[in-house]
Amino acid sequence: MQDTIIILGKQGIANESKTIHAGLYAQDPFTAGRHIAFRDGHGFASGHVVAEGSFALTNLRHAEVMTLVSGAISLGNTIYKAGEALVLPKGFSGILSCSPQTCWFYCVMYSGEAGVGHEAIRLDATLPRPESPGPAQAVLIGHPPQCHALNLFTDPTGMRAGVWDVSTPCERNYVPHKVNELMHVIEGEMIMTHRNGTSVVVKAGDAIFVPKEAPYAWKSRVKVVKYYCVM
Repeated sequence: MQDTIIILGKQGIANESKTIHAGLYAQDPFTAGRHIAFRDGHGFASGHVVAEGSFALTNLRHAEVMTLVSGAISLGNTIYKAGEALVLPKGFSGILSCSPQTCWFYCVMYSGEAGVGHEAIRLDATLPRPESPGPAQAVLIGHPPQCHALNLFTDPTGMRAGVWDVSTPCERNYVPHKVNELMHVIEGEMIMTHRNGTSVVVKAGDAIFVPKEAPYAWKSRVKVVKYYCVM
């Protein structure tokens, strides 16, 4: 079982070294540019896509959380640029247009109930975020941090996506990660240290995937804001 962080990309450059170039299923509309870094046996996957041109999507079979790192995506009169994020829910229909060399990190859920979504959902990092519980007192080092979260999408399977932040210094001991999670850092920097002693420094513009049960400690000294997708 994978129990270490997967580096999806650093500073907006996708990491292709440990990915599989393939579609997720026979009708995956992004097969040509899909790179899979993680996939479980229940229809959940993460990685990156490189695409350009127009895609006519009809009753999309999967839900896809997309954090853009280059290029732009147009959906009708709405344009998403690098640094922004959106979700295409199951059941989505529309024309998605990508400028040349558009790239996004993703989480996808393609099993479970059929979708009834009709519109893309923006993961808007400018919206107010209510307070959110921080790490449990038992694993904290130092004062409890101030955390905020805004969940903006939930798939019927339980996959969720939104924006999270910790606005004060935060340090905690090793904790097995409770979920599979894509983290795409918008602001700040943190150090994540595996129980085996290896560390990963994650900065604004970086995207990582943390598998469920991976045992990591967290340390941040500045405000950290991230897009998240968990399952």
